[in-house]
Amino acid sequence: MIVIYWPNEKPYHERIVEKLAPKYETQEEMIIRLINDHKPKIEKIITGERYYNHDPDVLHLAPKLDNAGNIDPLKPDWRMYTNYHQNLVDQKVAYAVANPVTFGTDDDKALKTIQHVLNHKWDDKLVDILTAASNKGIEWIQPYIDEDGDFKTFRVPAEQAIPIWTNKERDKLKGFIRYYVLDEAERVEYWTDTDVTYYEYHEGQLIPDYYHGDEHIQAHYYIGDNHVSWGRVPFIPFKNNPQEVSDLFMYKTIIDAMDKRLSDTQNTFDESTELIYVLKGYEGQNLDEFMRNLKYYKAINVDGDGSGVDTIQIEVPVQSSKEYLDMLRDYIIEFGQGVDFQQDKFGNSPSGIALKFMYSNLDLKANKLKNKTLTALQELLQYIIDFYKLNIKVQDVEITFNFNVMVNELEQSQIAVQSQFLSKETIVTNHPWVDDPVAELERIEQDNIDFNNQLPSIEGDDDDRTQNNKSR
Repeated sequence: MIVIYWPNEKPYHERIVEKLAPKYETQEEMIIRLINDHKPKIEKIITGERYYNHDPDVLHLAPKLDNAGNIDPLKPDWRMYTNYHQNLVDQKVAYAVANPVTFGTDDDKALKTIQHVLNHKWDDKLVDILTAASNKGIEWIQPYIDEDGDFKTFRVPAEQAIPIWTNKERDKLKGFIRYYVLDEAERVEYWTDTDVTYYEYHEGQLIPDYYHGDEHIQAHYYIGDNHVSWGRVPFIPFKNNPQEVSDLFMYKTIIDAMDKRLSDTQNTFDESTELIYVLKGYEGQNLDEFMRNLKYYKAINVDGDGSGVDTIQIEVPVQSSKEYLDMLRDYIIEFGQGVDFQQDKFGNSPSGIALKFMYSNLDLKANKLKNKTLTALQELLQYIIDFYKLNIKVQDVEITFNFNVMVNELEQSQIAVQSQFLSKETIVTNHPWVDDPVAELERIEQDNIDFNNQLPSIEGDDDDRTQNNKSR
């Protein structure tokens, strides 16, 4: 067999080896691929937030058309909606963290540092973070050091976040891409465990971006002139649930059906004020001419015997619509795992058992959020411990969620009084009147000190007895 090669053509075996050789991406090629994969997902990510902000799908339905296919401005076209999604999200987040999450440890110095960093501003930010996570499925926090050398946290919206995980459990980051628009430019940050690279995404290509400084590759943060890295990718996921999906998709189709039925019912109400005309022997050319004559002249022409106009009144199916909407509302509460405060089956002062039953679905949903938030808070604490060089471990810090559950305060108070075999800390933590157990225990300790200071001194009593004996 004679093999003939054309000039400048590679031998056959070299071409085969090239085809079989694995293809490696550059860093920039990988980032572009992941950004292009992420862009189509943004619409779904922000759907929950859109509904939360009073922008449901019913507002974007096609307008009503006339028989010629044109938009009919005279046709009733209501777009009514009920924001049950916002109610359910607020209900869950308020139940979980409306009472601030508290931290406890035996190391007083470490505890003061943690409380200084995770202060009341953080409590407020945590509510916003978990609200966003409930809407989008996940939200991100970036720890950083500001120009004054203080530890801070920055919230990164989920629609800007492209995590690169090391495993299927999605619990450890290999890298992190932040993609966002700033000053009408598409900007990209690529974070690793050692540094961050800044790019500008322009016409499908990544070019170095010097918007953040003289170098487009920088350290995680700076202490003076020292370049410092966290040693890990500095982004913390606050997940809504194990699936990392929005609460909205538990009941979105039901909300859409309810919004459409409400709008259609209102449109029918508006149309019911008008009459349907049944024409007999009408001499006019078309229905438009008939309506113009009727509105302008308040009269129409008919010819011959048996000619005339009959009318039909539109009937609105109020009862059937009400029953259908009530059914949809029950489905939203049930599948959204919320608490229906309109139900009266528990009476005016329900017992603790009845309240637990009423909150059972919400408790299930909130505990999923709690478990994921607990993991995120432990990771955040590790950054605080590392930066401030605290002499404790994350496991030494007790994180307590104080669920904002409605309770029968009389029952709870009686249980607290009768719990003589429990520690004072346990009783205080579970008392319905206590919002901050740590502060309450400090107040109790101070009250005991003040009370002891008011008691007569034992030494003073002995001196009085001695003086009395001498006088005798």
